Amino acid sequence: MFSNLTHKNKQRSLLALTAIFFILGIYQIVASPNGTPIPIFSNGFVIAIAFWAFSRRYSAKFIEQHSLANAITRDNNQLIVKQAAIQKVSEVDITRISQITITDNYLSCILDNNGQGYDFQIIGKACDIELYLASILTASERQAINISLV
Repeated sequence: MFSNLTHKNKQRSLLALTAIFFILGIYQIVASPNGTPIPIFSNGFVIAIAFWAFSRRYSAKFIEQHSLANAITRDNNQLIVKQAAIQKVSEVDITRISQITITDNYLSCILDNNGQGYDFQIIGKACDIELYLASILTASERQAINISLV
């Protein structure tokens, strides 16, 4: 059910849960007798903060910053990949890539058929990553590189 919602609706749902648990946190403080400590993990405020932080993942700004067009770019013969969480930028020589493996939120490039390469955490579905890579690689490069979806 949650996967059928738009990003905006997911964000609104999570923010509604944030409000509910924030109110629960206030209730726990008001309803607790004086001198009785409130366990931190049963506190509604902690859960509210978690829902609020997770709702950020569905904001328009986050989606734009972590789009495939911003994560994977090409500069001449270099494939430039910016990993979302750590903003690490890696440059991979396209002529050295022998195999690319793609899964949801993951891209792996094997260089020179030796099993050595790069692993990237990229936000996106496997089919979207594959289509985007096909759009920035030339036909001869796609022929030379073994691209597989897992």
